[in-house]
Amino acid sequence: MNVRVVRRSSPVYRTIGLFLLVAIVNTSCQSKQEDAPKPPAQAATALNEPGIIELPDGSPTLTHLQTDRAALRPIRTVLKAQAGKILLNENRLAHLSARVPGRIVAVYTNLGDRVREGDRLLLLDSPAFGGAQLEYRKARTTVGVTEQALERAKALIDRGAIGAGEYQRREADHENARADLHEAEEKLHLLGMTEREIERLAAKTLPHAEVAQVFLRAPFTGEVIERNATIGEVIDPNKTLFTVADLSTVWVRADFPEQQAGRLKTGLTIELRVSAYPETVFRGAITYVGAVIDPTTRTVTARADVSNSDGRLRPEMFADVTLMTDEQFVLSVPRSAVQQVGSRTVAFIVQGTRRFESREVTVTQASGDYIQVVAGLTAGEEVVTQGSYALKSELLREHMPSEGAP
Repeated sequence: MNVRVVRRSSPVYRTIGLFLLVAIVNTSCQSKQEDAPKPPAQAATALNEPGIIELPDGSPTLTHLQTDRAALRPIRTVLKAQAGKILLNENRLAHLSARVPGRIVAVYTNLGDRVREGDRLLLLDSPAFGGAQLEYRKARTTVGVTEQALERAKALIDRGAIGAGEYQRREADHENARADLHEAEEKLHLLGMTEREIERLAAKTLPHAEVAQVFLRAPFTGEVIERNATIGEVIDPNKTLFTVADLSTVWVRADFPEQQAGRLKTGLTIELRVSAYPETVFRGAITYVGAVIDPTTRTVTARADVSNSDGRLRPEMFADVTLMTDEQFVLSVPRSAVQQVGSRTVAFIVQGTRRFESREVTVTQASGDYIQVVAGLTAGEEVVTQGSYALKSELLREHMPSEGAP
């Protein structure tokens, strides 16, 4: 007889089965949630188009944006020199030497002294100069003698005491004497004697020692910047004894890139700063523009005259030089429309209510509120001004790696 045995599930197995059923249901629900589409993000999106930013509806950035248009505007461009240097004004610079050989008897001026036009710098004892003065005095005496002889001849010829030939001879002697006197006087001028000193020489009989002495004088008001004179020294005309410079004006040499040569012209105003007075801006006007390009530096030299009445600018100082060009109508945008993104200069062009294009542009320096655009924009395009920095931040955020990315 077969006996059928019926096995009933124990409570332990029923509990295990219930837990397995719950786990299967939870896993199925989680998988469906992961497969479901996510809601759109509230940040700006690039829409798979490089350089395009689209802000979401209600973005606070939109409420603060302001725009302007690229347009032709009259602006002055600022050109910056690659190098600048203060120089002596060579039109007010004198290297002084004696005009005749001799021995220095006295020196009246020291290095750094301020001198006026005509001031005595040194006294020179020169036999050659003494000889020139004696020739002048001799010529002057001869003129007096021949003049008296001519006057007597006039009286004699009127009485018939002498013939016309004798009168003409005496007249010729007088003219020759006058010519010799003029030559001797001009020689004294060339040797540095003033008109007053020559008159004094003619009026008085001077000791021989004083006749042989000559003064070296300042040709204009300025400062002694070099002295090479010692009492007792025997010198010749080839030696520079003093250098006098008028420092009330100086030259500024500025080297500009050859690409800017066409914008340089005389009369334009320059501004310069020197490290000794960093807060002070000195100004001058261009008086010369070089005709050739330096083959090594590829620059053109401009020179300007700058007032230096207070003496603060000293020759050989280096200077930072900028030049303001004449007003020109050029394509420009407000400065606030331009942002620097890494190594690129960009502007944000309006493409729609919430859509903006980040475009690389090429700009130059400018003055005032506007900057010249030489590439990347056309007249009439609308660009973001206020709020361009916020768009720059959105652009940078798009290119940041997302969280959890490998």
